[in-house]
Amino acid sequence: MIRVDAPVISVGNIVAGGTGKSPVCRTIASHLLRAGNRPAIAMRGYRAGATGVSDEAAEYASLIPEVPIAVGADRVATIASLKDPPGSIVLDDGFQHRRVHRDLDIVLVDAVHSGLDRGMLPSGPRREPRSALRRADAVVVTRASKIDPVLAAEIERHHGRPPLAWTRHAWTGLTSHHRGVESARPVSDLNGRRVATAFGVGNPDSIRRSIEAAGGIIVHDVPVRDHAAYDADRVSSIAAVAEAAGAEAIVTTLKDWVKIGRHVDRIGAMPVLVPTLEIEFLAGKAGFFEAIDATIKRAASAAG
Repeated sequence: MIRVDAPVISVGNIVAGGTGKSPVCRTIASHLLRAGNRPAIAMRGYRAGATGVSDEAAEYASLIPEVPIAVGADRVATIASLKDPPGSIVLDDGFQHRRVHRDLDIVLVDAVHSGLDRGMLPSGPRREPRSALRRADAVVVTRASKIDPVLAAEIERHHGRPPLAWTRHAWTGLTSHHRGVESARPVSDLNGRRVATAFGVGNPDSIRRSIEAAGGIIVHDVPVRDHAAYDADRVSSIAAVAEAAGAEAIVTTLKDWVKIGRHVDRIGAMPVLVPTLEIEFLAGKAGFFEAIDATIKRAASAAG
């Protein structure tokens, strides 16, 4: 492994698909920012365009513009190319990227679809054997509605320790885009509202459940693969099928909106609602941030 000139905190998983890496990385980066540490996020940038900007990178830039993003498959090179040396690196989807030395290795396990009871790719969702959890310094459960003792025992069996923290994805509001005007709206705006959905993410079912939990009525779902591209014709088609289905709004993710919004003129009068997603801790919040702070402190001590 190659050591870079900053402590590295990796966030990854052992399954294909979404486990909430982006919001967890954002939570860590925001914490480091508040501590005055000047973090950067390093990521592969899956399906990045010619400019090197992937949808996740654009999402980060929208939500935490103060944090530089290093995008590229060669993460050592992209970290080295950052204009200002960062105080720390948050490695997005880094568990299988073993070239970069990490000072804290966090693995996320989705409480709804953990993958621990399924097979390896291609027959199942797991990228690695369950025993790979032993390499992790900590396991954090995401999308939990409660602390599940069965899942906790399963994680402890393969990881060697119980989960460090239990979290859920919490919607703290909506951003409405309507006729070129952006406005903040409460999640309660979904209650009783007929919506169409378009989710180019790894785990769209959890978003649909959140819409329904908020009282939204899904009248049409536009099938979109993970990391999908959106051209003008596709955006026009989404707006047309939403209107034909009797939808009053389209709900999509910020990851999708950074691409859909480039063709906002094709949406017409249909409002687009983008949930604001944050990580909420059910248990282990103090231990989670203590682990991050201790990692930075150890690195500073080692640097002399």
